[in-house]
Amino acid sequence: MGELFGSIYCWLEDFFGIELANYLWGESSPEQMSNMYIGVGLSMLSISLLVCVCYYYVLNHPRLNTWWGWAIFLVINLVVNLIVGWQWVLKDYYAGFMVKKDVVTGKLVDLPIDTDDIFAFGVTNMIDALIAFVIFSCLIKWWSTNCSNTPF
Repeated sequence: MGELFGSIYCWLEDFFGIELANYLWGESSPEQMSNMYIGVGLSMLSISLLVCVCYYYVLNHPRLNTWWGWAIFLVINLVVNLIVGWQWVLKDYYAGFMVKKDVVTGKLVDLPIDTDDIFAFGVTNMIDALIAFVIFSCLIKWWSTNCSNTPF
């Protein structure tokens, strides 16, 4: 599962940086040895599915049976996933987990990761959430009583 999510997120690895990508894989820091892509990826899929189900089945109002009604829920999904992806990694940054052992001195030094890289990862999570939301929309819209024709 970690390999799947890691490969999906690493499509945009150049956007958020190789150092952060290695940290998320659990390869570069003795403080964080697990694959963080699993948690972020599962939360992204869960949030996208939840927002999609809310649009098609919970609210399911005829007024929302338009492209802009669908777009409102898409934007909600994107904003929530941006914040989740960004904050998930930012908490490790502020906790001081993004360190590596210096080969020469043997001391822990900070990885060359800054908050811009972490925000870029949040944007990457948002882009992946956009793709997931469109796929979920295509898969589950058919059984909606009012919104089965949106977005296309």
